[in-house]
Amino acid sequence: MTVKDGKQGKSQLTGILIVLIASALFSNLGVLTNFAYEAGMSPVAFATWRETIGALAMLVLLLFGVGRPAGSERKPLSQIPRWQWRNLCIAAVAFMSYSLAIFYAFVHLTVALAFLLFYIYPALVTLISAMTGREAFNAPKVTALVFALGGSTLAIVGQMVGGGAVRFDTIGILLGLGSAVGMSIYFLVGRGGYPSIPASYATTIFLLAGAAAFAGIGLAFGEKESLLQPFQNVSLWPMLLFAGVGAAAIPTMMLLTGIRMIGASRASILAIFEPVSGSVLAAIFLGQTLSFVQIIGGVLILSAAVILQRTPEPIGVSSIDIPS
Repeated sequence: MTVKDGKQGKSQLTGILIVLIASALFSNLGVLTNFAYEAGMSPVAFATWRETIGALAMLVLLLFGVGRPAGSERKPLSQIPRWQWRNLCIAAVAFMSYSLAIFYAFVHLTVALAFLLFYIYPALVTLISAMTGREAFNAPKVTALVFALGGSTLAIVGQMVGGGAVRFDTIGILLGLGSAVGMSIYFLVGRGGYPSIPASYATTIFLLAGAAAFAGIGLAFGEKESLLQPFQNVSLWPMLLFAGVGAAAIPTMMLLTGIRMIGASRASILAIFEPVSGSVLAAIFLGQTLSFVQIIGGVLILSAAVILQRTPEPIGVSSIDIPS
C-alpha cells in the first residue's frame, strides 16, 4: 500500500465514523420527541425549538471561531461563485422539504411505514450518482446497499410487530416518497455543490430554514400555545438544549462533513444506521423491547459499513461541483 492509499483509507475510515456518529445522534430525536409530547409540546413545536436552538448554537460557535476555517484558508463570502450559493439554496429547500414531508407523512401513515418509504433514499442517491458518473457503482457498494436496506427494513418492521393496525393512504405514501426525494437531493448536492462554503455555515442556514418552516406551520395550525410551552414549563429547556445542540446542530454539521469526505452514496448508505440506533435508545429510555429481528438488522448495517471501508472509492471519481 502506498502512502497515498494509506491516507485515503484513513480519511475514508474517519468519514465513515463521522456519518455513523451523526446518525446515532440523529436517532435521539425519536426519544426526545416522545418526552416532549408527554410534557405537552406538539411535534411541530418541538421541531421548531430544536431547529431554532440548533441554529443559535451554530451562530455562537461561529462567533467564537469554532467551525470557521483558518484565516489562510478562509474565502470571503463575496468571492464565492453564485452557482455555489444557488446550490446551497437548493440544498436548504430540499432539507426543509424533507422535514415537512416526513412530518406530514406521520399524520397519514403509521410511523414505521413512513420510515420504510423514506429510507429508499440511499438507493436513489446511489443510482443517480452512478448514472451521472460522479461516483463508482460496483459490486461491493451494491452489496453494502442491499445489506443496509435489508437491515433498516428489519429494524423498522421490528417496531411494527404488535404495534396495531397499519395506517396509510395515498397522500401519506406520496409524502413519504417525497421526503426520500428531498433527502436524496440534499445528499447529492452536498457532495460537492458548494465546496467553498464551510459545513458550519451551510448547517446554520439549513437549521434557520427548518426553524422558519416549522414555526410557520405551528402558527398556521393554531399551535401558538404549544410553541410557547417552554416559557410555561422551564423544565423543558435542558431537553430542548440537548435536542438543538446534540441532535440537530452537531449531527447536521457532521453529516455534511461526512458526505464531503466519503461521497453521497456511501454516506447515505451508512446513514441508515439511524433506525437501529433509535431502536436501542427506545429500548433503554422508553422501555420498548429490542427484538432479535432488530438486532439482525443492526448487524447487517454494520456489515455494510465494513464492506464500504474495505473498498475505497476509486481516485479520480469526481464530485458534483459543476456550475451548469
